[in-house]
Amino acid sequence: MDNTTYIALSRQTALWNQLEVVSNNLANVNTTGFKGTDTLFAQYLFKVPQNDRTFKDKVAFTHDFGLVRNLAQGTFNYTSNIYDLALQGEGYFVTQGSAPGQPERFTRAGNFTLDAQGQLVTQDGRPVMSVNNTPIIIPTTAGEVTIQGDGAIMDDAGNQIDQIRVVRFESERDLKQIDGTSFVTGPGQTPINIDNPKVAQGVLEDSNVNGVTEMTRLIALNRTYADVARLVEAENDRKRKASDLFTRQISA
Repeated sequence: MDNTTYIALSRQTALWNQLEVVSNNLANVNTTGFKGTDTLFAQYLFKVPQNDRTFKDKVAFTHDFGLVRNLAQGTFNYTSNIYDLALQGEGYFVTQGSAPGQPERFTRAGNFTLDAQGQLVTQDGRPVMSVNNTPIIIPTTAGEVTIQGDGAIMDDAGNQIDQIRVVRFESERDLKQIDGTSFVTGPGQTPINIDNPKVAQGVLEDSNVNGVTEMTRLIALNRTYADVARLVEAENDRKRKASDLFTRQISA
């Protein structure tokens, strides 16, 4: 296998990985609080042997070395549900880990609900944390709950029940994604409490993925992948024909 085929295969591998990323974005176009991702590419330069007659110096391969998260805020969807919350601007809600002893998680998906014990929880049952870093419990006597802009939870008599914890990070891109909408801290990261967050009640932040844009990218990627596959096939045909011609000349 020569350098032409190696280069084409490196491009195919990168395109396949990008197809998976775009497909995941499309699958989460309606997921509350989801942040789209994209692939980072770079040239990988490889020094070829000096006796290579086609490439005298270096060959540039395609190398996808990571993902970058789109941190843009999604559009707001007004639901009027009491425990549907959205953050305007920076910040993440804090929730317990998936099991005792597991690291706390951070999310922009505020489609919360109450469990059987009256705890404010995520859709998969993880308790939402207060500013005291304890689970939030809504008493059955609270009546119609109001959640203020700073995250304070008030009962229908105007008494404060608790306050939702909202944090930020020096580098959001260093957060490690656990699933579509929840993250944990990376090495050396420490959450910073936001004293005056902007919490909106009865509102959800939609995914920031543009379905039309991602579908267009998916079609373009499929076409490019097919073009590279044809290039590999054409190169194999060229080498086969050259080998057959050389064999006939030797036989003659």
